[in-house]
Amino acid sequence: MKRIFGFTLLILGITIYSCQTEKIDIENSEGLTEKAAQITLSEIAMESAATEVEYEVDFYANAEQTLTNLARLGKLWRWTSNLRYKFEQCPDVHILSEEGGYPKTITLNYGESTELKTGRVLSGVITVEISGPRFSPDYNRQVTYEDFGVDSLLINGNSLVTFDKGEDVFRTISSDFIFVLADGVSVNRTSERIWEWVEGMETEEDQNDDVIQITGFANAETSEGDVYKKDIVEPLIRMRDCHFIVQGIVEITINSELISSLDYGNGECNDIAILTKDGETFEVDLSKRDVKRP
Repeated sequence: MKRIFGFTLLILGITIYSCQTEKIDIENSEGLTEKAAQITLSEIAMESAATEVEYEVDFYANAEQTLTNLARLGKLWRWTSNLRYKFEQCPDVHILSEEGGYPKTITLNYGESTELKTGRVLSGVITVEISGPRFSPDYNRQVTYEDFGVDSLLINGNSLVTFDKGEDVFRTISSDFIFVLADGVSVNRTSERIWEWVEGMETEEDQNDDVIQITGFANAETSEGDVYKKDIVEPLIRMRDCHFIVQGIVEITINSELISSLDYGNGECNDIAILTKDGETFEVDLSKRDVKRP
C-alpha cells in the first residue's frame, strides 16, 4: 500500500452505499420473497460498512511511521488538508509502542459522531495492533471493533489482515463480526476477502486514481434463524471517484439454493444494481436500499 508523506492527506476511500434507510421498500416485486430481499439488502449494507472501516484501518496503519515520529515529539496526528471528513471532523489518533518497536497499537477514536463528506457517520473506537515492520515475514494487523457505528449499523468483532509478501498490492482480510442492523436484527458474519490494487499504486501521494478489486465470500447467520452464504462470483470493482461499487456479481444462497444474484454493472458509476431471482430481474437503488421492478 502507499506510504504516507508528512501530513499530506491521502483520500482514503469512498462510501459505497447509504445504510441510513431503515425501511426496506419492495415495490411490485412478485417473485422476490421478503426474506430474499431482506437478506440481500442487509448484506449490501454490511459489506459496505465493513469496506468503509477497512479503508480507515488501512490508511492509518500505513501511516504508522509518521504516527510513531509524532508520538516521539509529543505530538498528535493533525490533518493539514481535510478532504475525507467534514470540517473539523476527524478521529483522535494515538499510537503506542515500546521505544518505537513492535508490536504497535493504533487507537482510532471517532467519538459519538465523526461525519465523512459523503454523509456517512462513524462512531466508537477501533484498535489496530501491528505485529512487526512492514514486509517482515510475520507482518499482520489484528483489528478490534467494539460497538463501532457505521451510520445505523453496529459492528463488534475482529479481523486479521495479512499480506502477500511478494506483491504489495494484495492483502487478505479475514473477519469475524457481529452486526446489529437498524431494525435490531443481529447477524453473525464471517468473511474472507482478497483486496487487490489494480490501478493507482504508482501515484503514492494521490488516491484519486485508485481502482480496487475485491474477491471472496461470507457466511452468516441472523438472529431470526436464517443461515446463508455470499460468494463474489465476479470480482467487485470500486473506484475512488464513485460512491458505489461499479462492477461485479455476488450470489447469495441458503442451503445451496440460490436466493439472489446481484450485478453491479459494467464499470459505469451509478446507484443502480440488478438483482435476479428465478429469471426475474429487479432494480436495487444502492443509495436508498430498496428494490423495485425496472
